[in-house]
Amino acid sequence: MNEIIDNKDASVLLNWWLNIDKSLLISFFVLSFFGLVISFTIKPGSSLVDEVSIFNAFTIQSAYLVMGINIFILISFIDLKNLKKYAPLLYIVLFILLLATIIPSFGIEKKGSSRWLDFTFITLMPVELIKPIFCIILALTLENKIDKINSKKYFYSFILYILVALILIKQPDIGQLVIVSAIFISSFFLSGFSFPILIIIIVLGFISFIGIYFFNSNVEHRVNSFLSPEQYDISQATRSISAFIEGGFFGVGQGEGKLKNDLQESHTDYIFAVIAEEYGVIGCLIILFLFFYIAYRSFRRAYNEKDHFVQLCLFSLTVYLSLQTLVHAAVNLRLIPSTGMTLPFISYGGSSILGISFTLGLMLLLTKKSHN
Repeated sequence: MNEIIDNKDASVLLNWWLNIDKSLLISFFVLSFFGLVISFTIKPGSSLVDEVSIFNAFTIQSAYLVMGINIFILISFIDLKNLKKYAPLLYIVLFILLLATIIPSFGIEKKGSSRWLDFTFITLMPVELIKPIFCIILALTLENKIDKINSKKYFYSFILYILVALILIKQPDIGQLVIVSAIFISSFFLSGFSFPILIIIIVLGFISFIGIYFFNSNVEHRVNSFLSPEQYDISQATRSISAFIEGGFFGVGQGEGKLKNDLQESHTDYIFAVIAEEYGVIGCLIILFLFFYIAYRSFRRAYNEKDHFVQLCLFSLTVYLSLQTLVHAAVNLRLIPSTGMTLPFISYGGSSILGISFTLGLMLLLTKKSHN
């Protein structure tokens, strides 16, 4: 009996290995390694590590990364039918958690935004977990079904987007709103929706963002400080640019950078600037190339995919991962206003790593050669 079970396990592992995109798997492991190496230099701001050594901070980040590696590998074993079956239930749970962030007795407010929930051992940011599931739910809603043509699917998907968007506006978290909006628009685009309607949606979205600027003081301050730096305190952006200049081509060396000691958000929002200072342009380009290669492999697989559900999922997941990376880098280079966006799998924090791990696992699952 045990021999039969062992053979079955071996068969599952062999089937997984034969179907998995090994280039993506290696890329994810390299990304994990970078996250581990860079975590040596972080200066976390959480209460768990304020009073302890950098080595202990590294240990905490290592635990997150090891957990993340296990998560994206385990998710890649999931059957596609089970993903479709249980994704709606998981989405409902995560949406409730996201909704709880704007309820005063549950949400934790930091720096004028209520984005977190306190679970004692971890401070959870629900939007990080809901983004990959949002991609799946939109794909389930918008996929083309030969035996079922339902024009209402566009209306349902829009309602799903609006519900999440309103919560993010209420928090407020405009950076994440941009990412969620990109997921929605990319899913709509690939679903075969008419181009004129898509343009109308984009224009309405642009008008909405202008409205948010005028009615949200936090957003107004960030945009104004970007457009008129001489009138505001832009010490964070200035130090970030200085880190790029100081790092030069090869960097000052691991642990030798000054930015992480001068900037509170250096371990999250400005980790790319820390990389630039300590590892130079070479380090930054390697990380960006790694994300570019992941996007290339995923987009190519989506282009050749015949299953519309898989195609929608892969496309929106890749857009989300790529855009978040580019937004983080752009903020660090002061090309756009500050958004509070983390660098996937590199920035310090449990929620960010868990969310990206879920995303990477789904990408591994969806890029398999066969889903049978």
